[in-house]
Amino acid sequence: MTTMSVAQKSSRAAKVLAAAEELVVKQGFKGVTMSAVAQRAHVGKGTPYLYWNTKEDLFLEIIARSLADVLHDLAVQVRAEPALAVAERLCVALAKAWLGRPLVRALQVTDADVLGALLDDPRAHAIATESGPPAILRRLIPLWREHGTVRTDWSAEEQAAALELLLIGYFAAQTRTISPGIAEDRAGVLGMSISAMLQASQPAKADRVPLADRVSDLLDEYARQLQNAQAEHRRE
Repeated sequence: MTTMSVAQKSSRAAKVLAAAEELVVKQGFKGVTMSAVAQRAHVGKGTPYLYWNTKEDLFLEIIARSLADVLHDLAVQVRAEPALAVAERLCVALAKAWLGRPLVRALQVTDADVLGALLDDPRAHAIATESGPPAILRRLIPLWREHGTVRTDWSAEEQAAALELLLIGYFAAQTRTISPGIAEDRAGVLGMSISAMLQASQPAKADRVPLADRVSDLLDEYARQLQNAQAEHRRE
C-alpha cells in the first residue's frame, strides 16, 4: 500500500479548498454538497472527509483562510508603503480588501444567500468578532494615538466605537441603493469621514516607518491566529 506524502496530502486538501470556495460563491452554502466539491476538485468522493468532519468545518476554514490572506496581504502593502498605516487610509484599505474576497464580504454583509446556515454557526461569529474590524480596530487605535496620527481628546474606546459604526454603515451600503454621487466613491467618502472624525489637529510629521512596522506586525499576528486556529481542527 502506497503511503501519501505530506506534500501530496497538502496538495489534495488545497484542491478541495479551491473547489469548495468556487462552488459556494456560485451556488451558496446550502446548494453545495461535499460530493460536488470532490467532483470539482477531481478527487475521490470521500476525500474531503479525510480532512474535515463536516461541510461546515470545510467552509469555516475557507472563510478563515480568506480573512487571513486579506490581513497578510495588507501587512505586506503597509510595509511597502508606510503612509498606508494611518487611520483613514488603512481603514479604507481594510474595508475594500474585506469586500474584495467573496466569502469575507458575505460574512461582513451577512449575506444569507452565500453563507446560509453558516451565519448562525458560533464559530463563524467568533471569526467575525475576534478577527474582524472591531477587534482589529481596538488594537490599532492605541498605536495611532501613540504615534500622534489621531486625536486624543476623546477615549480610545469611543474612537473604536465610532469607527465600527462607520464601517457597519459602509458594509451595509454595499447592498443598498444610496445617493448617486456617493455611490460612485463610497470608499473615498469613508476615508474623508474617518479623517474628519479622528485626525489630530496637528498630525505628527514623524517618520511613518515605525508605525507601519507595528501595524504590519499586528495584521500578521491576526493572520497567524486565524491560520493556527483552523489548523487545529483539520485532520492531517
